[in-house]
Amino acid sequence: MKTKQGSIVLNQVGHFLGFCPLLFLLLCQSARVDAGDLAITAIDFAALSGDKLQIQLDMNGAAVQPKVFQTDNPARIALDFVGVTNALAKKMIPVNQGVVSTIYIAEAADRIRVVINLLEATPFETKVAGNKVLLTLNRAKTIASANLNSIVAKPKIPTTKKNVNSVVATLLPEQVISGFDFKRGDKGEGRILIYLANPDTVVNSKQEGGKVVINLLNTRLPENLAKRLDVTEFATPIKFIDTVASKQETTVTVTTQNELYDYSLFQSEGLLTIEFRPLSNEEKDALDRVRVKYKGDRLSLNFQEIDIRSVIAILAEFTGQNVVAGDDVNGTITLKLDDVPWDEALDFIMMTKGLEKFESGTVTLVAPVGKIKEYKEKQQETATVIEQLDPLVTEYIKINYARAENFRNLLNGRDAGAIGACGINSPAASASSSSALVGGGVGGAPLQNPTQGMGQSMSQGTPASSLTTKNDKIAMLSARGSAVVDSRTNTLIVRETPKQLEEMKKLIRKLDVPVRQVMIESRIVNASKSFAKNLGVRFGVAGSDTTFSTIAVSSKTINNPINGTAVVDNALVDLGAAAIGASPPGALGMTLAKGADYVLNLEITALQNQQLAELISNPRVMTADRCQATIKQGQQLPYTTSSGNTGPVTQLIDATLQLDVLPQITPNGSVIMALKITNDSAGAALASGGIPIDTQSIQTNVHVQDGETIVLGGIFNGKQTNNTNAIPFLADLPGIGFLFKNTEDVNNKKELLIFVTPKIITDNAVSN
Repeated sequence: MKTKQGSIVLNQVGHFLGFCPLLFLLLCQSARVDAGDLAITAIDFAALSGDKLQIQLDMNGAAVQPKVFQTDNPARIALDFVGVTNALAKKMIPVNQGVVSTIYIAEAADRIRVVINLLEATPFETKVAGNKVLLTLNRAKTIASANLNSIVAKPKIPTTKKNVNSVVATLLPEQVISGFDFKRGDKGEGRILIYLANPDTVVNSKQEGGKVVINLLNTRLPENLAKRLDVTEFATPIKFIDTVASKQETTVTVTTQNELYDYSLFQSEGLLTIEFRPLSNEEKDALDRVRVKYKGDRLSLNFQEIDIRSVIAILAEFTGQNVVAGDDVNGTITLKLDDVPWDEALDFIMMTKGLEKFESGTVTLVAPVGKIKEYKEKQQETATVIEQLDPLVTEYIKINYARAENFRNLLNGRDAGAIGACGINSPAASASSSSALVGGGVGGAPLQNPTQGMGQSMSQGTPASSLTTKNDKIAMLSARGSAVVDSRTNTLIVRETPKQLEEMKKLIRKLDVPVRQVMIESRIVNASKSFAKNLGVRFGVAGSDTTFSTIAVSSKTINNPINGTAVVDNALVDLGAAAIGASPPGALGMTLAKGADYVLNLEITALQNQQLAELISNPRVMTADRCQATIKQGQQLPYTTSSGNTGPVTQLIDATLQLDVLPQITPNGSVIMALKITNDSAGAALASGGIPIDTQSIQTNVHVQDGETIVLGGIFNGKQTNNTNAIPFLADLPGIGFLFKNTEDVNNKKELLIFVTPKIITDNAVSN
């Protein structure tokens, strides 16, 4: 019976507990509260004006100040209460308002932590009032709290201007536009007058698409002022003024009549004046030439005792760079800058506060003057120590197109060689080829160096190695490194640290490339023309009983009994034409009178000789870019000299056709050439037995397009002779005076022309 009654009682209690679970939990929680001293009894949240959200924590006694922690990734705010317990039924409370998603409560042995999970990092402030703890969050997105313990680096990623201004707005006091006006100046200036509620403001201006856009950051615009003004009738550079407002800024867009204007901004006692001044074409050009150093967007700053770190953060938003400021960057500054580029403003701010900056890529370090130098010196010392401790590695580098000796010189900080010093890769050639090729003109005349303006000559016989000196500033071999050359395989053997070896191999890959080649073809044309004309008369008598022909050939008269007429035998007057070049002149004989025993005869002799000759030489040679080439053909003539001590000495003198050329291919495909062309030949033997040398030579520097032909020069010689032999008095008789004259006309012409045609070899196998 007792067992049954006990069972009934237990069933009733369980039935009661099943219907009243809430009452049971409240009783248990009440027991826990009684056991502790202080507990959180309620959490509430509410939206405030200005896009703010306030979270309220209620306690059953006087509230204590929490320890606050904040993280950016993930975005959270944690409040730690020591000696406080949790009297709430839930450990997670959904919020989903503003930037707050949820609130989570975690309880440990002697403390409790309240974690506010955020959608993004947000500035906040905490306050204790009685038995309440108030946490107020701003909805505006930011990258730093209001006190700015440090300037946080912001990656340079594409962002809208609204996001940038919203960040800057959190660092500035709110501004309000109280009035708007427009006036015309005495000289046609257009002045936009904006009345501000307080003097602290940041104004950003820039030119976009022929318009001027002026942004007033964190500035509120009354609805009645958001409109367009048409000020065309004022005859100023301004045409339209459009004013609009958003949450974080007010934008004034000015449309101008043309581009001939200059604008400036200045603030004074709550009045912002934007002035547009008309310019002439000359004034506009002069103004553009001055504004070249600073190219950032133009700002107007007006602050009283603002924190220097806040100013740097504001300017950093406009640079788009990551900015890092050390702990030594502190203090306040008073600013009043009107219409200056932001980069110029940053320079002046740093100069005023004794700061300097160091830029590396997209990161800017701001520190007191001298700190960056100390940091770089310590960094250099560390790098030196590491370099001394690095192990040495041996590398065998195969050189494909250049000479390994040239790369060894480069690694040691010396020039690879003089222009034109492209000798063969052998020890014998390396000692003498430099002087032969660099200074090797014909007869000891050096070719001129194209890289020295084609007007300076290198001394003949000077080795190329002596023309260069070591430059330690660009030497790539360290004090521990070494480099040797295997000439047989054209291999560079280098022993260096791995870091230096990588730099050397980059240099070799960049410079060890095939060199283009040039075919230089020249034509030497030596044209000569000789013309001689001779006319004469012979007058005499012959016996009348003999008949002769009327034609005589050669300078000696031939008697021929033809037609009963005799040619001149015994000349009374002999002014006949002399033979020219051993060619017999033509003669015409006639009988003027015939007597009983004598015949009076006349013989007219004439000769015309035309000699035309043209000699063409066509030397051609192919060479690599910036390497000298020589081609010659001819003979060597013996030349004997004698002295009292040694006796006769015979030397061989060149009488050759020779072409010396040093080409240089320019980036645009043309060719610069240092040229010397000689055409020497043996002359007619002298009576003394010597043989003179006829010399024709030209030395010059020219610039020619690929495949074009240029005429280097021409030598023209002319000689004209007119000789007349006459018998005095008789030659002047009218009508018959020609019978007593002999005339000779000689006209000689010689001309030398030199043509040069460079052709760049375009074979794909050897082209770059």
